[in-house]
Amino acid sequence: MARNLWDEIPATVPAAAAERQLGAGRYAFRTRTSSVSWGGAFMLLLVTAFCVMMVFVISGESEWTNAILFIVLGGCSFLGAIAVPLAARFRPVAWCAVFEGGVVYQYGSRPPIAGAWDEITGCQRHATQHERNGITVATTHSVYVQTPAGNFTVSGDTPEAQQVATLIADGWLTVQSQSAEEDARARLAELGTVLETGGRAAFGPFTVSLAGLEHGGRFLPWENIGEVDLMGSTIHVLVTGERKPAAREPVSDVPDSVLFLTVTDALRRSARQPAE
Repeated sequence: MARNLWDEIPATVPAAAAERQLGAGRYAFRTRTSSVSWGGAFMLLLVTAFCVMMVFVISGESEWTNAILFIVLGGCSFLGAIAVPLAARFRPVAWCAVFEGGVVYQYGSRPPIAGAWDEITGCQRHATQHERNGITVATTHSVYVQTPAGNFTVSGDTPEAQQVATLIADGWLTVQSQSAEEDARARLAELGTVLETGGRAAFGPFTVSLAGLEHGGRFLPWENIGEVDLMGSTIHVLVTGERKPAAREPVSDVPDSVLFLTVTDALRRSARQPAE
């Protein structure tokens, strides 16, 4: 049964984590035989039993012939029913360990694949439901991870597989969000320097300066702008005292729309602050 198996995890996995300085371990997971494999073996037994019954019904040969057919078919079904789950059970074990600073994966005796959260270039999580007669009998949880050291997939139909997929996806998303915030702060600081020195910044059909916002040949001072907001898929610029938007553009036509909305909101509030 898959569980948090730190005492059984291969020694190469912590070693790979130490080389990447991934910090303390949080969770370990290994694949196990899926319940679908045992279900397939049971169905194989039923089908073979049905075939044996049909042989007895339609065969006009001697009893010895029926006995030989029964032994052959019965032996094949028994071996097949055992081979299906055993092949899944004794296939190379896939290990995955989640650390504070990243994740390590090892398949069988292959070298471990280790990557810090900021080294992971892609992470996709899926949940596939297996239905039988309209009833969900199992759900396979999987997470596909892309790293410079190699790509790997961790999957299983157990709560442990769901937990490790969640930990990997959440760890990667957290670092991605932090990186995006740091990038946005750096770009905002750079843009602020440009504006403070009298420069202007173009965002598609809009041009921003310390004095105001330009759009379609019209100049709008920040003191007169009541709101710059995203409504649905359109950016609206509302002027105080006017019922209709002074400017309206699809968000897809405005490069760096998040940065544009952040900057315009800051400049608008700063210009109106003395009046408030």
